[in-house]
Amino acid sequence: MNSWARRPNPSAQPTAAAPSAAQKAAAERALRHAHAIHPLPKPPTVEWRRYPVTAGRAYPMENRICLSALLLTTEERVRETLLHEYAHLVVYQLFGRKPKPHGEEWKRVMTALGASPERTHNYAPLPTPKPRRTLIYRCARCGEEIPRVRPFKRGRAYYHVKCGGSVRLNRRLQ
Repeated sequence: MNSWARRPNPSAQPTAAAPSAAQKAAAERALRHAHAIHPLPKPPTVEWRRYPVTAGRAYPMENRICLSALLLTTEERVRETLLHEYAHLVVYQLFGRKPKPHGEEWKRVMTALGASPERTHNYAPLPTPKPRRTLIYRCARCGEEIPRVRPFKRGRAYYHVKCGGSVRLNRRLQ
């Protein structure tokens, strides 16, 4: 491995989590409901993860749904999220990769499943273990400071929208 190559951090991957009996039962009921309305050739596998912000993810090519054991604390949250992710699998099965992830086809499937076609949830995320740092970039021409959480990509030139001056990292705040 090159000395500059980034090594994967195994602790950064969300690990499997043990759902409560109520979470499992709610997921099974929602999956039976969804499969009765829009049957797939093979029911998807449902896995529970320790996602602190994301409620769920669908992996259509693997016919798999991952749900957050940390965020989905009520039966209604489990049902909404599972139906949302199941709709992604149905759209992939019917239309392939062509439709947009939350496009008209997905909205029609969500409505048929009896769920509201909302793109995102509003569950409060869990507190992150460490506070996110703030990066302060400065415009070389006008001197305006531009705060960011994510750094700009290395090896690229960035210019200030207002004046056209080059933008460089000035300092990091905690």
